Amino acid sequence: MPFGLRNAAQTFQRFMDTVLRGLPFAYSYLDDLLIASADAEQHERHLQQVFARLAEFGVVINVAKSEFGMQHLEFLGHHVDKGGIRPLPHKIAAIQQFPQPCTLRQLRELLGLINSYRRFLPDCASLLQPLTDLLSEHTQPHSPLQWTAPASEAFQSVKSALASATMLAHPHPSAYTAQQCLLIRIRPRTPRPWSMPQILQLVQCFSRT
Repeated sequence: MPFGLRNAAQTFQRFMDTVLRGLPFAYSYLDDLLIASADAEQHERHLQQVFARLAEFGVVINVAKSEFGMQHLEFLGHHVDKGGIRPLPHKIAAIQQFPQPCTLRQLRELLGLINSYRRFLPDCASLLQPLTDLLSEHTQPHSPLQWTAPASEAFQSVKSALASATMLAHPHPSAYTAQQCLLIRIRPRTPRPWSMPQILQLVQCFSRT
């Protein structure tokens, strides 16, 4: 795929989706590929299937940059294991150490970091509302922010929420699923848990304003 083309990423992703079609245990994001298996024997079979499919389409992997048979790994900014996914500690530390934004550009950078983990935060939209309100009040990237008391409170609250963010369980096709909807000042919060025997586990949080 040539570099520099505006639609290169989308085109390559569609290609990888075609390559892996019919292999529900294989997940791709551009040139990152994750293969999930229940045990070592199944993992070997899955690898053989994926390798055969890649060879069929002429895709070559870089073995030096690959990891096989891992019990846990880092993938797209998350720690992934058999129990579920959680934010990477050093990513959370970067948000914890982020200074209070002074300009619109710094605020956008902060919100970008937080939004990458918003699925772990129930009612995230409501939590961030005082910060997102500042976006509409300023237009120039380097203009100083008129910081408010609610914004300061939200800045500290979201840091605390991320520090205690719970692990998200992997969805299970045969498990009971439930959706909880809460209305808070017209802002819905919808954690989506699934159950193991007598246990509810959070799968993902959605929120909007």
